[in-house]
Amino acid sequence: MSITANKFQPYDFGGNLNPHTFKLFLKYCADNYASDILIQGGDYVWVEVHGRQCQASIHTIKQGQLSALIASVWQAEVESHIRGGSGADRSLELAGEELGIERGKVIRFRCNFIQARVARLDEAYSITMRVIPSELPDITKMDIEPELFQALYPGMGAVLVCGPTGSGKTTFQAGVYAYAGICMPDRKVITYEDPIEYVLGGIHWKGPQPSQSQIGRDIQNFALGLRNGMRRKPSIIGIGEIRDLESVDAFIEAALTGHLTYATVHTESVAETINRIIQVYPPAQQSAVASRLLGALRVIVVQRLLKTVDGKRQAIREFVVFDRDLRNELQDMPYEKCALSLRNKLEKAHATLDDKAWDLYVSGRIEKEEFIELAGHKAFQIRSKKAA
Repeated sequence: MSITANKFQPYDFGGNLNPHTFKLFLKYCADNYASDILIQGGDYVWVEVHGRQCQASIHTIKQGQLSALIASVWQAEVESHIRGGSGADRSLELAGEELGIERGKVIRFRCNFIQARVARLDEAYSITMRVIPSELPDITKMDIEPELFQALYPGMGAVLVCGPTGSGKTTFQAGVYAYAGICMPDRKVITYEDPIEYVLGGIHWKGPQPSQSQIGRDIQNFALGLRNGMRRKPSIIGIGEIRDLESVDAFIEAALTGHLTYATVHTESVAETINRIIQVYPPAQQSAVASRLLGALRVIVVQRLLKTVDGKRQAIREFVVFDRDLRNELQDMPYEKCALSLRNKLEKAHATLDDKAWDLYVSGRIEKEEFIELAGHKAFQIRSKKAA
């Protein structure tokens, strides 16, 4: 049965929240389009469906129920990390016909654990779960702009997939890898992830089965993973996120030494992405790293998911393809001006995220509030006056 965001029916645990009923509930969420699940002591369970929050349990969850649930479904040591203030990230995989999952099929979740104050309950546990679809996404069905699609598979260099949390970066990346596995059999794929989300490979994969390493389990950190990857003769190196100087440095080095390297960054525009990466470095190193970065870059794409009037969501993208001419042009100017130059080019081409969102608003696909949430009241007022 299809359940829309407005009609998601709260689940009845029948007063018995145990590992089995909890797993049945997770299967119910996955079947009914939930992308994220939030379980907190003292609160109802909530799910996100097409970007909208829906109450997902009839009764609130007692804090005392969560310790036993965590120990049974995950591991007892997870609670010590929560109590110790470090939190924890884990993956969860469900399988079995007793849960109504077909033989040979699995449902995967990315899970985050932390302790927090939830309303009036102090020291409550908060579990956030992202549903990872079992089928790899098909990038040819994502309405990727032709110019962007053609640029996604250069022979070498850096491709950055950017956007805030929940903007579909992981799905986009998985679609890129899946297409390579089907259509580019000579490209050997390795990834370093924290944790592993989409499971790549399978009988449809034409070349060597992809190798996915989990940070903290298989290798210590992203920087070590990238340096390890350069010795494994891959065609494609994928990493979950570059977040510090060491991982940024290793990412650029891998892209400059003949590898096609994909990574994600939590940024909201092409211009911000350039600045964010350069500013990871001390000021004395920024000019040199800007030159290295611009030499490595092939694509920056920033994606957002906007709630549409039909209760679903639609992706919009701002992107720049760094061909040789553009890289040369940017390297000839002071690095401090590169981000502004790119912003100006996107604005002149009416190709910013704001432009894409405005087009959706004008065509009636999104509400006024959705545009304002992305671009702000001032941008809405300016564009409204111009259109009048």
